[in-house]
Amino acid sequence: MAQNGSLIVRVFASRAQLPIEGATVLVSQRDDQGLHQLLSALVTDESGIAGPISLPAPDMVLSQNPGTPLPFSSYSLVVEHPGYQVAVFRDLQIFSGVETTQSVPLIPLSIPETDSPRQQITQVTPQPL
Repeated sequence: MAQNGSLIVRVFASRAQLPIEGATVLVSQRDDQGLHQLLSALVTDESGIAGPISLPAPDMVLSQNPGTPLPFSSYSLVVEHPGYQVAVFRDLQIFSGVETTQSVPLIPLSIPETDSPRQQITQVTPQPL
């Protein structure tokens, strides 16, 4: 039985740790055909916070028996703001009944870096259970 977990996104300027207001926060999940389905689109407030976002997650009872499905749902998170690199998080895990806070450091485009990409991709590894 599916339940819900929640996600709070905290966006800040990477070097100064200053909150970024007005960043677009997109949460999606792949469907059975592998296409991303948009579940939430929010904008950060003056504290750099978006959420909480309620997201479906498997019942935590499933994690108590071997051979059962994973006890979390995986989501993708994209955060963008003009003047900053786009931040992409893949396989962000949401557990039933748990409020997850994801910190997102945005890198200003004005920082000179050789061959600096216009987006930063983070692969979230599964948490040990």
